[in-house]
Amino acid sequence: MYSNKSNNFFHGVVFHHFHDNLIHPKGQGTISQKEFVDIINFIGRKNIIDANIFFEKFKNKELKENEVCLTFDDAVKSQIDIALPVLEQMKIKGFFFIYSSIFEGKPDNLELFRCFRLNFFENVNDFYKDFYRHLDFDIEEFFEKNHQRIQTKKKNIQF
Repeated sequence: MYSNKSNNFFHGVVFHHFHDNLIHPKGQGTISQKEFVDIINFIGRKNIIDANIFFEKFKNKELKENEVCLTFDDAVKSQIDIALPVLEQMKIKGFFFIYSSIFEGKPDNLELFRCFRLNFFENVNDFYKDFYRHLDFDIEEFFEKNHQRIQTKKKNIQF
C-alpha cells in the first residue's frame, strides 16, 4: 500500500485469493466475487482510479485523499477467474504483481502448498497439527511453554 507523506490515509487496496467453491475452494483469507463487489461498492467506484492514472498521479504527487487503486499480489489464477470479470464489467484497471522467481526457473511453491492444504485438510489448524506431528514437534506444548512471551508480543506489537 502507498500512503501519503503524513501517513494518515492509504491509496491502495491489496487483494490476494478469491474463492468460488467450484474451481477455487474457500480458505483462509479468500473472498468471494460478491464480497469483492461489496468492497468496491463500499470504497465507491468514483474513488477507484485506474492503475495507469494512479501511477502518473503518484509520480507527480497529485493523488487526492479519496483516490485509491486496486492491486492484486502474486498473480494467482483465482484473481483472473473471479476478480478480472468484475474489473472488466466495472471498467477498472488494477495493478497485477507477479512472482519474478518464475523467470529464474524457480517457481514459488507457496501456491502448491496452499492448494494441497485447502484440498486435503478440513481447515488450516488441522493442516498445522498434522504438519508439526510429522516434525515430531508438539505445537500445543510450544504455545503452553511460551504463553507469557506470546502475550507480551501481542500486547507490544498490535498487528
